[in-house]
Amino acid sequence: MNTITFATPDQRNQVEAFMLAAFPRAKWGAEGWTRLLANRWGGEQGEFAVTAWDGDTLVGVMGMNDSLRHTPRGPKRYRNLTSWYVLKSHRGMGLGEKLMHAAMADPEVTSTNLTSAKAALPLVDRIGFKILDAQRLVWRPSGTAPLPHTLVPLDDAPLNAVDAQVLADHDDLGLKPVVIDTPDGPLTLVLSVKQKVDEYVTHEVVYVGQPPLLARHAQAVTDTLLPESAAVFSIDSRLITGAQPDAVEQIEVPRFYKGTSMLPCEIDHMYSEVVLMGMKLY
Repeated sequence: MNTITFATPDQRNQVEAFMLAAFPRAKWGAEGWTRLLANRWGGEQGEFAVTAWDGDTLVGVMGMNDSLRHTPRGPKRYRNLTSWYVLKSHRGMGLGEKLMHAAMADPEVTSTNLTSAKAALPLVDRIGFKILDAQRLVWRPSGTAPLPHTLVPLDDAPLNAVDAQVLADHDDLGLKPVVIDTPDGPLTLVLSVKQKVDEYVTHEVVYVGQPPLLARHAQAVTDTLLPESAAVFSIDSRLITGAQPDAVEQIEVPRFYKGTSMLPCEIDHMYSEVVLMGMKLY
């Protein structure tokens, strides 16, 4: 009989070893699985994985990262689902669905799948995920004068409490935080800078503290932060409204979410495997 249950802290090493063996071609080794399953923002004693057992044998794992996210309605529980795997010997029994259902059973938790594999999309649909976003807005430099800004905002900028906490929580993850002095006030951003294609480097917004300011001054922000060529500024469309981008692109595989406690515009890429593991977003 197969049993589905949340992993306990004393099972962490076993779960990490299972995932290391399950994904031999992952871009990270044992240290990476330790980092991914450490529940960095939820605490060592928190829930970090759902497991499937056949007696005493571990046969499936659904990893996750938990956190509390700030919203205008107060802090909300957030769970980003990460890699999951079921042994070939135990497939066809619905264990993959059961793992995901267990991870998302609490109605007070908003769950996300930000990096779904194409092959998993039928399962994502059956589970009841909704599309979080399927488009990104893109700007290219225009050569206008840059705005005053700092790339070390934790040291140099008068951050509000929410922005300061978000930046501190991600301070060592290789991201690019910035505060820009727009004509209407300071704008806090966090960027992931990645070479996704040969032609240009993508400066992707993974957090925006003041969306209306970014929508109003996106071109000036682009010209402030990007070189004059071979670069684009990009943000998922749900994170700002009323902006006038140079282009709107379809996201190859949409972002997905499930839950009602957070609005789509409140669900960015922070506190997720995307920033934790330095992933390139679709």
